[in-house]
Amino acid sequence: MKLIEALVVESIEASLRARTKEELFREMVGLLKKNPALAEVDESTILKALNEREKQATTGVGKEVGIPHGKIMGLSTIVGAIGVAKRGIEYGSVDGLPVRFVVAMVAPPEASQDYLRVLAKVARLLSDPSFTETLITATSGKAILDRIHEIEAAAAPVTATEDRVLLLFELTDPDYFDAVVEYFTEVGGTSATVMDARNVQGFITKVPLFADFSRVFTEGQESGNIFLLVLDKGAVDRFIEGIEEIIGDLDEEGRGVAIAMDICYVKGTTSAIEF
Repeated sequence: MKLIEALVVESIEASLRARTKEELFREMVGLLKKNPALAEVDESTILKALNEREKQATTGVGKEVGIPHGKIMGLSTIVGAIGVAKRGIEYGSVDGLPVRFVVAMVAPPEASQDYLRVLAKVARLLSDPSFTETLITATSGKAILDRIHEIEAAAAPVTATEDRVLLLFELTDPDYFDAVVEYFTEVGGTSATVMDARNVQGFITKVPLFADFSRVFTEGQESGNIFLLVLDKGAVDRFIEGIEEIIGDLDEEGRGVAIAMDICYVKGTTSAIEF
């Protein structure tokens, strides 16, 4: 599901009036209610869903971003709203910064997988400086909606085939791990396998014969993770494009490596990414 499918232009406000977190939640509920999908849901029900989730842990994810969200019985689809608080609002965020960019989401409980994917899309979109610049400078909800449509439409096309491949992706720099996991969630790769990617160099210092050389072997040592997943052969280019948006060109040394291999034998059930 694309983020734009959860939005209507009436639910986007380029200049929020709220000055406190409580006021912000109420204003975001008002924006959510402008979506016809919530016509039969009381504002109090929506506000309760957001507050109940907020009690578990702050949805102020850092970098001036807040993503209040919750689940509501009886909804037929995921619904979102976007607001920009140009002055910033104290939110209790993980990094202590006020929140300026807010995306509120509500979803039916049975839509857990799509819900996770849309939340991951939101998180990645709000980490894009070009998009947050759009939020800062936009004077209307339509300008923001148009930018989201432009970003989502620009993704490489996927041509479904009858063939599945096993993709091995080694992430060298662990600093990108959280962002890569968000991306996997966004594209539905929650069934991917993640393994430690240390090579022999990472273990050789434990061999008594080489123990005295531990400082030499560990100096400047890199470690990372290997992701294994199954996906349609026609989606490989799109998947790699998304990875490179996060970590940079894989052809540059030290970025990582991706290898796609044809699957010649399968026994058991495989779960594949479907874009």
